[in-house]
Amino acid sequence: MKTMRILMSVLALTYCGLLTAQTLTVEERNERIRERWNRSLVDNENYRFNKQPNKLLTTTVEGIKPGKALVVAMGQGRNALELARRGWEVTGFDLADKAVAYALEEADKEGLELNTQIESFETFDYGTEKWDLITWLYGGCLGVEDIAGTLKRALKPGGLFVFEFFHREAGIGMGRPNFGCEAGAVKELFMNEGGFEVLFYEEKEGMADYGMDTQKLIYMVLSKK
Repeated sequence: MKTMRILMSVLALTYCGLLTAQTLTVEERNERIRERWNRSLVDNENYRFNKQPNKLLTTTVEGIKPGKALVVAMGQGRNALELARRGWEVTGFDLADKAVAYALEEADKEGLELNTQIESFETFDYGTEKWDLITWLYGGCLGVEDIAGTLKRALKPGGLFVFEFFHREAGIGMGRPNFGCEAGAVKELFMNEGGFEVLFYEEKEGMADYGMDTQKLIYMVLSKK
């Protein structure tokens, strides 16, 4: 019960949740996101999250030749650092500047190079045919205008997109009926856009990286055709 309360409290101010705060300007919303995730990921020692690399990501890149990777909502850098260890040229962005600073300190300790930016989903320049891999892990349900088209343009042909987040049923179980992604909605977003192949897709219970308890999650890996 304590874990559930912590999870509900912290995730209340994620990107998806903040979309409901219609009275906030984009700048005000982003400042709240920055403050909240700096507290959660850096200042609050009791906040429960997976400090190891995401399992879906490590499974996906196993045996793949490293290239250029973009880590969306990089946080403390657990996934960005792991990709750099595996030889990827990594760029990551996040609004939580303290968390990004922590990632850079860890990279320096290990002799790794990370390119980082303090940006939001909307303001980051994803580029054109720039990335061999883009990760969107616990960054919400892709609630950004034309995000599927943006990601398709940003990926190189054959580039991979790795996604994981809470299912809507998890949100309902938390007493938050608008939280989490509806069944099939994320995959449909990319199928409607076209130009992607689904390499892996599951909606099932698993250990959530944030909250560290069992929740229904959505797992997806796509390749750009």
